Amino acid sequence: MNNQIMKKIIISALLLYTGLGNASTAYNKDTFEAAKKGGEKILLHFHAEWCPTCKKQEKALNEIESAGDLKPVQLFVVDFDKEKDLKKDLKVNAQSTFVAFLGGREVGRSSSVTDKQKIKEFIDEKLRNVSLNEQLGAMKEASGNMVPADKKEKMMAFAQSLESKHLEKKAPKVGQKLKPFSLTDSVGNVVSLKELIKTGPVMIAFYRGSWCPYCNAQLNDLRNRIDELKSKNITVVAISPDNPEITSGVAEQKKLPFVILSDKDNKYARSLGLVFSVPDDLKKIYMEFGIDLQKSQGNNSWELPLTATFLVGKDGKIIYSFVNSDYTKRADISEIIKVL
Repeated sequence: MNNQIMKKIIISALLLYTGLGNASTAYNKDTFEAAKKGGEKILLHFHAEWCPTCKKQEKALNEIESAGDLKPVQLFVVDFDKEKDLKKDLKVNAQSTFVAFLGGREVGRSSSVTDKQKIKEFIDEKLRNVSLNEQLGAMKEASGNMVPADKKEKMMAFAQSLESKHLEKKAPKVGQKLKPFSLTDSVGNVVSLKELIKTGPVMIAFYRGSWCPYCNAQLNDLRNRIDELKSKNITVVAISPDNPEITSGVAEQKKLPFVILSDKDNKYARSLGLVFSVPDDLKKIYMEFGIDLQKSQGNNSWELPLTATFLVGKDGKIIYSFVNSDYTKRADISEIIKVL
């Protein structure tokens, strides 16, 4: 398939929303669903033109957004009179209602509040101040409730089996030198660790692929907190076994301010002891969920990297390490910053 065609398919099918979370958008089912799958922090505002309360809320939201206090939340304005299916699905009975989502899970709602400070407090509590791992926990709970019992049992059994292998013990440790890499970025440039560390510490985050909602939430968090990392002179790179065509689509649509590198056939991750194989019974479940690693990676090995994040100093030594067989957990950026 032509690379440009593939890129367009990826962008339209997986990442239809802006991903910036700093501007309101008229509700659209496809963009809303894509934002949920993308692990975004989402606020729905059920609004009616004839509703004076809604207009006061709209004014308050505009002021909150202008002050920069809505970012990184993705705001969708829902036409209360037209979006009958959504109202029914969410059991929203009144206009002037706010509904908050972390990825695919509803985490709170509020109705008829017009005070700007109270609206801001709701947004902060339910969305903006929620840490990445708190968000991932909420997403995990929501996913568990949606997955059929038989599939959930097999997925949990494999997770326990993977945990029992203690693959984390094989991964590089703090104080050791991280094996250098030269990998291709989303636009075809070769990027090396040797060059990156010349300017300061480098944060390297391994993720499974653009199909993974937990990985998307992590990419969003890195994007949203990039200024904190830059303030410590940290360069961020993400590494995925996805093809460059896919990483290019993700980087472009999410407007990521850092480099995504493609680890072809998981070669670099394997050299660090991070790779595991997906068993046949789990492979079948993945395919039923629309996850085809053969297509996204361009091979038939059906292998994935563990969740891993390393912070490497200018001397090439690891300053911070996070490796976990549980793909629903990620490194805490605040902990990484504390190390420095």
